[in-house]
Amino acid sequence: MSDQRVYLDDIYASKECQGSVFRAVVMMAHEARFLNNQAGQGYIQLNKKPTTIAMYKFKEGKLSMSEKANNDVTDEAIAASDVADVASAENVAENAAAADAAFGV
Repeated sequence: MSDQRVYLDDIYASKECQGSVFRAVVMMAHEARFLNNQAGQGYIQLNKKPTTIAMYKFKEGKLSMSEKANNDVTDEAIAASDVADVASAENVAENAAAADAAFGV
């Protein structure tokens, strides 16, 4: 077997991606993107392609995926959103009044 590939057996055996090929690809893509950004900013020096490094990390079980719960919205966030909606409505009214005054309407 080639060392440069991730086989379906590796994905199905992985607890982190729960046997989902989609999750495995997303996990490796996020890691490769992170590595590429770090290399672009000069924090790390890459000796292989970011995708290859991400694939090796996946095969070694060093990648994980965390998910947000559906109901992570707090009462404070809802209140802040309501305040922002009111403020934006007031700004629209003020901007319309200023435009009318500028054009003499």
